[in-house]
Amino acid sequence: MALSFPDRRLVVLAHGSRDPRWQLPFSELISELQACLGADAVRIAYMEFISPTLEEVAQEAARDSKRELLVLPFFLAAGAHLATDIPAQVCEASRRFPRLQIRLAPPIGEHPLVGALFREISCQYARARWQAP
Repeated sequence: MALSFPDRRLVVLAHGSRDPRWQLPFSELISELQACLGADAVRIAYMEFISPTLEEVAQEAARDSKRELLVLPFFLAAGAHLATDIPAQVCEASRRFPRLQIRLAPPIGEHPLVGALFREISCQYARARWQAP
């Protein structure tokens, strides 16, 4: 059963690519998150190349009378995009939609569980490939 967050929305922010193969895992993830948090509580936004953009998602949220967006960057680490580009997009969306509180979370790659998962998967791949035939 999905939780209910009537005035809030989680925005998964990914880099963006025109390649549909790149987009597919994000579409699947958003469907799973919507099943968990509610269809109205989750959106995807892309930093560049494809829609919807963060500004488009913020516009939809404002139209839907949301009060808060939590932007979760699906990036492995803070780099140039997270230092300048994404904060600028958040600032512009906040300026355009002042009744909407937009908060920027740290990149998902900095969460300790992501590092642990990467280590586990890397070890599994290495062990599986290095075993004697």
